[in-house]
Amino acid sequence: MDVYIITGGTRGIGAALATQLLQEGAAVHCIARSESELLRQTAQSAKGELTFHAYDLAQTEGIDSLMARIIAPLASVTSITLINNAGTLAPMKPLGAASPQDLQRSLQVNLIAPALLTNSFIRLTQAWPVLKRVVGISSGAGRKPYPGWGAYCTAKAGLDMLTRCASVEQANQPHPVHVISVAPGVVDTDMQQEIRAASQTDFPEVGRFVALKEQGELRTPADTAAQLLRLLHANAFESGEIADLRTKA
Repeated sequence: MDVYIITGGTRGIGAALATQLLQEGAAVHCIARSESELLRQTAQSAKGELTFHAYDLAQTEGIDSLMARIIAPLASVTSITLINNAGTLAPMKPLGAASPQDLQRSLQVNLIAPALLTNSFIRLTQAWPVLKRVVGISSGAGRKPYPGWGAYCTAKAGLDMLTRCASVEQANQPHPVHVISVAPGVVDTDMQQEIRAASQTDFPEVGRFVALKEQGELRTPADTAAQLLRLLHANAFESGEIADLRTKA
């Protein structure tokens, strides 16, 4: 069976990925702070298998044991994919105005947790002679600075570099893990609602994102997930690639 481990799998792109993968017959492990009754209902009528793991990724000290609990019991795996999707925009404030606690939580969820998850995934599956992938859900904000998004931009830039480093390290392994980073574009999720609710003082470019919504230029999570899965199934990404779905055919 194809196995997918998805962080933040109960909302937005993560939930759309989980839904479509369950319909395809995959085994889906969702890591999120709370369960989704809608996703559980979907799983009951789908071909795949769903397992929830209630966990707050800001609690980074328990991530390695969490991954061991998920991966150790697996058997007869055709492929296994970790999708580092969970993320937070908070704090949307200029550096100097954010609290140290909020900055720390942002970096823990957006960068440290994906690094630890990737580290554990590689260690636990390195000897497996099957298709193995780590997919980081990145952002154009990792390549362009936005005022008010210092923590978020920094974390996404770090995620992209983590992808490059892991790919270089895996290149000569007998059973390499393929590692990619994908920016999905502007998607109509709860995160976009947070952006539009921000003050111009905290996030000076808020008007641009309000206009994108008003002009109908946001992609749906379902369409975004479908494109990403189609490309993954077609092996359309090279390991180490920093991709953008808006320009990826």
